[in-house]
Amino acid sequence: MRIRGLIPSRVLTIEQQAEQALINLNRKQTDLEKYIYLTDLQDTNENLFYYLAVKHVKAIMPLIYTPTVGLACQKYSEIFRRPRGMFISIKDRHHIASILQSWPRRDVRAIVVTDGERILGLGDLGIFAIAMQV
Repeated sequence: MRIRGLIPSRVLTIEQQAEQALINLNRKQTDLEKYIYLTDLQDTNENLFYYLAVKHVKAIMPLIYTPTVGLACQKYSEIFRRPRGMFISIKDRHHIASILQSWPRRDVRAIVVTDGERILGLGDLGIFAIAMQV
């Protein structure tokens, strides 16, 4: 199949992966850097991201939600990696169904709708509220 060298020579258990991820996480200097690391992990290994969040709730939740997510919202344009949501303006009000059909995933189980007006007491963040969609 000519795949030698293209895949790892061994597979780590989820526990081993989590241990390595925690080492990498703890190397980050600031909570915002840790937030960025975790959102990147969510993009690349969603199972590991949620495993860490469940197994290490006390350590992870303050990084992916309050208080760090408030700073992430404020710094959204500086730390942007990829969109985590859809942007629908008032001008799109007659096209919402077709816009929602553009979402790349089919197995959608929940939708959060916000105008970004009241995020964590920070005031109206508008589009920057999208950082909350972890």
